[in-house]
Amino acid sequence: MLYARLPCVGAADSAVLRCGAPAVEEEPVAWAEGRGAAFPPHKADANPERAFRSKLVSLEMMLSKTNEPAPSVDSAAACFGVLSPHVVDHPWLLPLYAPLTGTVMWMNFVVGHDCGHGSFSKSSLVNGVVGHLTHSPLLVPFYPWTYSHKQHHRFHNHETKDMSHPWMTPERYEATNPLVRFLALDHWWGAFLGFPGYLLLEQKSASTDGSHFYPGSRLFDRAPKAERLKCAVSTATCLGFLGMTFAVTDSLACWAAQYLAPYLCFSWWLFAVTYLQHHDEDTETYAEGEWEYVLGGLQTIDREFGFGVDEATHHITDCHVAHHMFSDMPHYRLEKATAAVRGVLEPRGLYKRRDTRDFVTKTFALHESVGHCIERDRPRATKAEIEACLFGTAEPAKKA
Repeated sequence: MLYARLPCVGAADSAVLRCGAPAVEEEPVAWAEGRGAAFPPHKADANPERAFRSKLVSLEMMLSKTNEPAPSVDSAAACFGVLSPHVVDHPWLLPLYAPLTGTVMWMNFVVGHDCGHGSFSKSSLVNGVVGHLTHSPLLVPFYPWTYSHKQHHRFHNHETKDMSHPWMTPERYEATNPLVRFLALDHWWGAFLGFPGYLLLEQKSASTDGSHFYPGSRLFDRAPKAERLKCAVSTATCLGFLGMTFAVTDSLACWAAQYLAPYLCFSWWLFAVTYLQHHDEDTETYAEGEWEYVLGGLQTIDREFGFGVDEATHHITDCHVAHHMFSDMPHYRLEKATAAVRGVLEPRGLYKRRDTRDFVTKTFALHESVGHCIERDRPRATKAEIEACLFGTAEPAKKA
């Protein structure tokens, strides 16, 4: 097993690379402190003015009532206020409206993502308020998502403890509920349904962390008691926004066109970006006893989407390795951090960066060929398994 010396991040040596998961924070203390030499505090800390500017740009695009372009963006067409009323009268606009608005929803999620890491502001109150403003319209309960997302960073690429796009053994894959396999794991439509299913489903057989909407969820079994109360707050804000979407639309069909369609496009963006960041043909996972914090983090992939996507989505696509190394760093600091990390890791063969301008087809192709199973020939859900799950019928005996 190779361990490299990383002088640009505080002379981190093999002892740091062997760090296990920290008890609470995402980064091992030695590693987090070690970055000081390369990224002095004034260059890595949150800049409130710049953070709010990113937030306002994303919100203006999503909620703008005018046809004026948002700052640094060619068009504000992708917003509820501009196109949404016209989609009902002109359904042919839906193929334009849904992906554009879904993209802007994804941009807002990225700003809230910084809030979840505490890098939007030094104030936990500000992070909480802005996090709910950005995530609740996306039906993402901010506090529970923050908690589970930290577990992803804490155990990135751990074979059993990283539940964000987990890699499964064939046995674990087959043990996953057949309906979950059919809807989220086996086929292309899982790219649209996977994330909402991850947030919603509670049962362990779903291979999720537990429901993010239910305060009594197993997600919080080892969490501080306050997390359950915070879950209730976040769930209430999501339900409030969802109720508002029904109140301002004229019918269920209108709601589906004006909100559900762009929501599914947002869900696809979240799946595509996070899946490609942590999955490829050569990605490795590590079992308990082999896994180490930095070793797992080095399996992260920087993906260049091109076409202005990387810039529009706050560089969450092409600066993700640095984000996993220094997860409390704001997104607008990651370009310089990426250059520094790349300069050290790439000569040692420890840095992964890929041109992924074919990200749409790449997402579906990789999900079809690799999916979430460590074996290519994964045990997809059969018709008999699905019927047994739905109707309680007996499954046929499996051949040995």
